[in-house]
Amino acid sequence: MKLIRTLSAGQRRHVTPLTLDSMLTCKRAFSTRNVPLEDMQTLISGDVVPRSGDLVLARVDRLRQQLRLELTDGRRARMFPGDHILVCYGNRYAADQYESQLPENLDPCDLVAAGGIASLMRHRHPGIKHPTQITPLGLVGNSAGSVLNISNCKVRYGNLNRSGIPLFLVVGSSMNAGKTTTAARLVRGMVADGFKVGAMKVTGTGSGGDLWHFLDAGAACALDFTDAGHATTYGLGQNSVLEIVDLLGNNIRNQQVDAIVVEVADGLLQAETHALLHDPLFRDQVNGVFHAAVDAHSAIYGAEFLQGLGYNLIAVSGVVSSSPLARREFSGACEVPIFTKNELCAPGFGLELMEGIANQTRGQLANA
Repeated sequence: MKLIRTLSAGQRRHVTPLTLDSMLTCKRAFSTRNVPLEDMQTLISGDVVPRSGDLVLARVDRLRQQLRLELTDGRRARMFPGDHILVCYGNRYAADQYESQLPENLDPCDLVAAGGIASLMRHRHPGIKHPTQITPLGLVGNSAGSVLNISNCKVRYGNLNRSGIPLFLVVGSSMNAGKTTTAARLVRGMVADGFKVGAMKVTGTGSGGDLWHFLDAGAACALDFTDAGHATTYGLGQNSVLEIVDLLGNNIRNQQVDAIVVEVADGLLQAETHALLHDPLFRDQVNGVFHAAVDAHSAIYGAEFLQGLGYNLIAVSGVVSSSPLARREFSGACEVPIFTKNELCAPGFGLELMEGIANQTRGQLANA
């Protein structure tokens, strides 16, 4: 599919042809994986204002934090100064790394994520180096000189499917709280007990690590927001985030799965996550929640926060569960169960989880 967007008539731009060899020899990032190689035929430079999701061919100038680029197949390729890389423009929010925003032109900028996100760093965690520096050579366009954007290479909506397939939500207190591990172990546990499971990540920054983790755990299908046409979700309006949930969820339901595991990025207080959790349309889709937390205090806060919003909080897990003392602290203050990653995929856990949701649904129907 080709994006039908040309630059306004008053802008001065230069359109030059791209050869197939130049695209085959550059390192193409995960974020660009859904755009067909044969569509990449022109390079657009000059007076250009990038948009989130636009494909950009860039030169690596100085290696700093990011030494490798995650390719379309998941391999993390070493980068060298002078390399040409194909990435996407996008904002980024990562409390443990960077906050960055779209630039207003094609001036030198930063590679703020190894999955392939070009942006301008605004804030940096002091424990992280400055991002790798790149120089955009131009936006990548089709044969007509229209800019290619991943928004026009998203999965199809398919037939509307609102069947009552259980949806299990995994949220966390922060980055690195153990959300992806929790989600993957949930997938593994249900698959081991004979269920067909789909998984999706609905917010975050484009990277394949979570998807590969879900698939390695046995997910029958796995999608993320890049499959919905977004390089990142930072700064998206609430309606756009809900559209991602609907598009990915509908696509996975049509794969005839028995359950869906959904991961939401960052912490409970991050803007998009906070707004999504407060949305009643989203909450009504969720059958049960697992909260991944770093320590006992954040686990208690998260439990109270989620239950206060009316979610069915099934358990706490994540980093906090690996510490016997932290588990004891949490259990002394909260009645919500806490499970380690191994307990989430122990024989019978998936069956018990699915039976519990089925019983809950039957009880709700009986009381309706």
